[in-house]
Amino acid sequence: MINHEKLNRRSFIKRTAIGAAGLALSTQIGKKKINAREAKPKYPLRLSACCASLRQRARLEAVENAYRVGLDGVSMRFIYDLNDPSSLRHRSVQIAFRDACLQYGIQINSLMVGALIKSEPNSIVWVMDSIRCARNLGANVILLALLREGFPSTDEEYKRVIAVLKELAPEAEDEGIVFGLECSGSAEEQLRIIEGVNHPSVKIYYDFYNAMYFGYEPLKEIPILGDTICEFHVKNGSHFMRENIEGLNHPRIKGRIIEGFNHPAIAEAIKKISYKGWLTLETSVITGDPIADTIDNVDYIRRVYDIF
Repeated sequence: MINHEKLNRRSFIKRTAIGAAGLALSTQIGKKKINAREAKPKYPLRLSACCASLRQRARLEAVENAYRVGLDGVSMRFIYDLNDPSSLRHRSVQIAFRDACLQYGIQINSLMVGALIKSEPNSIVWVMDSIRCARNLGANVILLALLREGFPSTDEEYKRVIAVLKELAPEAEDEGIVFGLECSGSAEEQLRIIEGVNHPSVKIYYDFYNAMYFGYEPLKEIPILGDTICEFHVKNGSHFMRENIEGLNHPRIKGRIIEGFNHPAIAEAIKKISYKGWLTLETSVITGDPIADTIDNVDYIRRVYDIF
């Protein structure tokens, strides 16, 4: 359970003001629709972390941990199994998260949904529920994972994914929500989906470490994808963000690291596409202490990416 410590009033007001519009969620969830896109102010860059990086996967305590490490937000896992009491499909869980966000001045910036939309019929129901949940929590991005077996590999699979997204996109748009597709395909293959759907509520959730892992060059892909990117994952594998991973002995990337995969170069590439949004840490716990390790990573990212 969250420790309901009394927060310093000035600190709380400052943190709440930073995300005031995003946190000014309806105190009566379900009674009033909020357009999340209109509800939140626009800042150049803001910093969050995945709940799993805080060792609180889909748990309410992730909100408090995000506050403790100095983040602006947290990205939550959307569990679609209703038998799981922590699932955000439960209205009571949504209310608990809303209250925790108000207490700690933290915004839920995105939901992570692992639905296999190319093949799983129930995925439509899960994604529709995630739209309602995102609306209630003030998040304006829903990550849809199209990774490995979830990424289309045939023309028929591309048609299926595009058709599903065409149906879902207007529903997301009505609530001010954007689907961010996290893909294991190339930039060109990702654009095939984006152009096929042709809707402003379907964009790319770009993970430059994953891109490198799957054999692509982030510094070439970021300019290609440009304003189709709605959010970034930021990570450094099993290393601190401040560590130079050149020469990392990984079977998929050994020998071709990383022309340009240093974080200052990535930060410059992001700046050149005029990106304004969230950077979400998907970092590892190195020492066994998720708080200390995330503080270390947050400090580095704030300096390198110029987030203050």
